[in-house]
Amino acid sequence: MKHFIILLFFFYKKESYYAIKYITNDEIVTTRMKAMYKGRKYLDQCLEEKLINNQRKFEISNNPKITMIIPVYNTGELIKKVLRSIQNQNMTDIEIILVNDYLKDNTTLNMIEKIKEEDPRIIIINNKKNMGILYSRCISVLQAKGEYIMNLDHDDFIFDADVFDTSYNSAKKGNFDIVSFMYVTSNNYYCKAREFEPSDHHIPNNYIVLQPELQNFALFRNEIFSYFDYTIWAKLFKNNIYKKAVKVLSYDKYSVYNAYGEDIIGLYAISHVAFSYKHIRKLGVYHKDYLVSTSHTTQNEKRVFSDIFFAEVIFDLGNTYNKKYSAIYLDNRVPLSNEENNKYLLRVLNKIMNYEYIDNKYKEILKNKYRELMIKYE
Repeated sequence: MKHFIILLFFFYKKESYYAIKYITNDEIVTTRMKAMYKGRKYLDQCLEEKLINNQRKFEISNNPKITMIIPVYNTGELIKKVLRSIQNQNMTDIEIILVNDYLKDNTTLNMIEKIKEEDPRIIIINNKKNMGILYSRCISVLQAKGEYIMNLDHDDFIFDADVFDTSYNSAKKGNFDIVSFMYVTSNNYYCKAREFEPSDHHIPNNYIVLQPELQNFALFRNEIFSYFDYTIWAKLFKNNIYKKAVKVLSYDKYSVYNAYGEDIIGLYAISHVAFSYKHIRKLGVYHKDYLVSTSHTTQNEKRVFSDIFFAEVIFDLGNTYNKKYSAIYLDNRVPLSNEENNKYLLRVLNKIMNYEYIDNKYKEILKNKYRELMIKYE
């Protein structure tokens, strides 16, 4: 039977190497199915708004192990169910930051304020206007006290009672800056366990990436853009690393509403400043998949803007060698769009064209693709 081989890796501190490990297809499928059934049971309890341990007392910690960050925008009563998936974790030494992103739904606001009364670990940050997910996460990170930080979307759930324990212990054991784990997706909270779509990104268990490879391993392979491991909500980040990443991005860019791309922009910034990454085979998050079409013109224009923004982030944060990926990204992802987007695109193109250490072959590709735009504004 075909085997999956987990390669031998050298690691810099507590763990000098990982032994070669063989996992068969059958073993992977069996383990994954057991985890999905276990997660399904946990998700059901949270959807019913149950506290698994009714005797548990929630107490504020001065030095929480994990800070969970959730930007909230008009979720209604669903937010209580989501919070139950955090409150039902075996680990109680945590902090929960909810960002009220200028809620227009009083039901949601009343719900989070009511839950805060029962759980003093909850902190509410109120945005004065709708700022979007990227900004909301960043201001939360700057206030986070947890040793590690985790993100969750306001309609997603932690998928098992020991997710915090498992990811935290893995991070601590190897002193990793980033620990990623698996997740499941579905467009139906109540689907059967076997109907979940589990993700593994073909990343082996205990897979480790160090700098300088870490900055781009999640995004590019063979100079072709590929979403290899782009989620920011299926990961644990060391607090000081996440704060450093927030600071290397400029605040004027946070203030621009981004409908798309918040995860990958944030993850790139973190991967730029982190030193070590590890992936573990733990189903940790249920992610809601809405199957929404993005064909609408306005949505496309917002997506194009976010893609240009990300290309600029790659250029601004990347080292001399990695700045070329901003050109590769534009070539792969960004078409001409509306007037505002095209002017922004031109500014990023000028950065690339004027940077002497990007090979001319990448510049020629962009000149050919955006010739019409460049001629218009010459």
